[in-house]
Amino acid sequence: MIEAFSTALGETPHEVCVVGAGPVGITLALELARRGRRVLLLESGLAKLDPRAEALGEAEILTPRHQPPMSVTNQRSLGGASNLWGGRCVPLDPVDFLPRDAVPGSGWPITAQDLEPYLTAACTYAGCGEAHFFEPFTRTAICNPDFSFEHLERWSTQPRFKDAYDARLRTEPNLRLVLGATVTGLEFEDDGRVRAAIVRGLEGSRTEIAARQFALTAGGLETTRLLLAEQARSPHRFGGPDGALGRYYMGHTIGGIADMALSGPELDGELDYFNDGRGAFARRRFTPSHDLQEREGFSNIAFWPEFPPIWNASHGDAVMSLGYLVLSVPWLGRLLLTEAIRRSHTGLDLSPEPVRAAPHIANLIKGLPAAARFFPGFLYRRYVAKPRLPGFFQTNQARRYAIRYHAEHAPHRDSRVSLSDQVDALGLPRLKIDLRFHDSDIRAVIKAHACFGDWLARTGLGRMEWTFPEAELEAEVMRQSQDGHHQIGTIRMAASADQGVVDADCRVFGASNLFVAGSAVFPSSSQANPTLTAILLAVRLAERLAGEGG
Repeated sequence: MIEAFSTALGETPHEVCVVGAGPVGITLALELARRGRRVLLLESGLAKLDPRAEALGEAEILTPRHQPPMSVTNQRSLGGASNLWGGRCVPLDPVDFLPRDAVPGSGWPITAQDLEPYLTAACTYAGCGEAHFFEPFTRTAICNPDFSFEHLERWSTQPRFKDAYDARLRTEPNLRLVLGATVTGLEFEDDGRVRAAIVRGLEGSRTEIAARQFALTAGGLETTRLLLAEQARSPHRFGGPDGALGRYYMGHTIGGIADMALSGPELDGELDYFNDGRGAFARRRFTPSHDLQEREGFSNIAFWPEFPPIWNASHGDAVMSLGYLVLSVPWLGRLLLTEAIRRSHTGLDLSPEPVRAAPHIANLIKGLPAAARFFPGFLYRRYVAKPRLPGFFQTNQARRYAIRYHAEHAPHRDSRVSLSDQVDALGLPRLKIDLRFHDSDIRAVIKAHACFGDWLARTGLGRMEWTFPEAELEAEVMRQSQDGHHQIGTIRMAASADQGVVDADCRVFGASNLFVAGSAVFPSSSQANPTLTAILLAVRLAERLAGEGG
């Protein structure tokens, strides 16, 4: 059942109150309901974007070169961050859970094996087909094990959860979804348990929701904001002002600083997206071994080939120039891609100078017949066929490709979010965001590239060439380091209250019926984007909460 907020909502106690109807909250609520628990799911936004709800999430950004505006990274409406999600699904690697010298502050209180039983269910909720993330590579003998081309990323066939789960949200008998309901505070008992959540409608009306258990799934930054506000009222909570809450804010180091020139046809048929018959498209990634990371002292990273940047018209390709021209029109580009990906492809975040349209128009005129032949089939496979093609990739006769990297961002205590002096329309303090990348993050990226280039040469597969002068690489990696979408680490999971905010079961230390699910609890960021693992943690938490229901 889906309904609008009213003050009458507080008249009846509930079993489980889930705060936030993004991919994690929807997964948790549906899984709890499937297990027989009666769930109240609260969403601050409405079914569609509403300016009043969006304005509640505005923040003061101290490092705008690293953190985009909240309107780009967050969405306060049904489906939450899934409305901005490209659909990439990648599990964390076993090494990510271990303490590592190259990543100070790393180490989880759980292992990859602890999460393995929930991966199949998480893939089902994410819509990425079977939990198949390893595909042996047999086209060539790669004798050197430092890198693998056998790990897969999978792609969701329906990344927008509000569309994927509309029918279940409306008809699930154990679930009550309320829109326009913003949690602005928590009421605690003397023993630390949460007695009630303070909930306000968009126009300011107020009620209190009592429940046996509370789970915060409002996104990394918004959930942290709520807990910080409670800590401001009671400084001893959540580890106190000097504890971990709000600190260790991570995303990923993402960009491109090198090209790959392949020496032969061995990899040609393996570079593109492919439908493996397991319910969704997949793609291979180049990943370093744990031994290499330990031996060379760099953090986790993944590489994959990509066409040259479409915003740089020097590629001379009519298809890519037409793609640029379409995406450069904001309203049209946003119909095709999420805003973050659109900005990347059009050079808004990467190009050192404004991109001119004239050279792209010239490319299109020269190659118009090729573009006309290409796009009808591509658009069908991308937007009509099932499963949908998740992206665009072209091989070329020169076998030369840009190398895209997605690298681990280490947990730095001074990378943090805190409360500002400003408040939103409902009285909740706004956030101050200070996302920082350190020199160690940058050097790790460059070191990993050097090892990858050496591996290509030693295996005979090809060579790597820097696309910037080596003296400028560190500055360039820092310039490209921008995230803010993944919102990792600010409510970190730990073995004890002096090291983190939640325990291995996502239970808040000192508050036995308060839980947090989502990327904010990750103690380290991995090379993988966090969505699939955040969903996985929601499935695992549902099992825990259902078992404690009594």
